[in-house]
Amino acid sequence: MKTLEIIVTITSDGTLLVNYPVDMPVGEYNAVLVLDEKPIDERVQTSVKNAQNLFRQYIPANKKLSEELIQERRLEALSE
Repeated sequence: MKTLEIIVTITSDGTLLVNYPVDMPVGEYNAVLVLDEKPIDERVQTSVKNAQNLFRQYIPANKKLSEELIQERRLEALSE
């Protein structure tokens, strides 16, 4: 018995698409399918929101870290 964690797709017409690992030999298999309750994109969105909320505890939303990084890089480049 082998346990695989794979991503499956359910299409609008109810077809289940399974991308099996390349190292599996071609053939028929008995399988048990357990689906998470939410699609991946919903879980990803929830994870991103949770990460942003955690991040915002330490860095306010009006602070632009990308701008600070660009400015730091410019100063480093000038000192070279």
